[in-house]
Amino acid sequence: MRNIVKDFDAEKFDLTKIINQIKSLGLSTSPKEKLVVILGATATGKSTLALQAAKFFDTEIISADSMSVYKNFNVGTAKPSDIERAEVKHYLIDILEPHEKFSVAEFVRMATPIIADLNRAGKIPIIAGGTGLYIQALIEGYKFGDGVKSRESFFAQTGELNYNALVIGLTAARQELYKRIDERTEKMLDAGLVKEVENLLEQGVNPNAQAMLGIGYKEVVEYLQGKCTLDEAVSKVKQATRNFAKRQLTWYRRMKYIEWYSIS
Repeated sequence: MRNIVKDFDAEKFDLTKIINQIKSLGLSTSPKEKLVVILGATATGKSTLALQAAKFFDTEIISADSMSVYKNFNVGTAKPSDIERAEVKHYLIDILEPHEKFSVAEFVRMATPIIADLNRAGKIPIIAGGTGLYIQALIEGYKFGDGVKSRESFFAQTGELNYNALVIGLTAARQELYKRIDERTEKMLDAGLVKEVENLLEQGVNPNAQAMLGIGYKEVVEYLQGKCTLDEAVSKVKQATRNFAKRQLTWYRRMKYIEWYSIS
């Protein structure tokens, strides 16, 4: 995680420049469908930027988050609020029950027609999220057979993305990222994460369901089962989130077409 900004050759975050980049994308005459992607490590402000851009351009957002697909998993997934979802339409949020499984192949299958429909309506859809595999599979044109990725993709064959895409990455120096992760965890606790998990368990959600294995949920389950104190659970959430951020950034390093902006 050292020298994150340097590693990604990021420039200082500039909303005006990003807006102008999206405007330029809108003027492109490429026959490919247009797409804006906003990715980055957890707690870097992806959702905020996506909302700002979607409002400015009167468009819609497709979530690329493997946890936000689950109904009633709200606090721990930092889903957009009801107000934000009323202001801007979001896709692929609250589409599954906690016991159901979701995969990269399903994400690509569901996101592809939404992108096509929005392009036909004259809008540039915005993909926002931190699940790198989902985003890479979509924009590089992975092919799937029975849910399994083939060895080849459109990008591997042509060196081009499957879309006329502007791919924006948000990053931060290590200590700033850790600080934001800690603050985000505390906000989730204040917003009622423990109560949310209690309610889910009372509703009969299996502690071993795929949705319950997400960061924040499994640690609170351990606390509610008496396996650790609340302080220990919170510490585990913060450390697990830091480790997740490291994995995200490692994944993104293979995606050389990302244009990086530093938020710190």
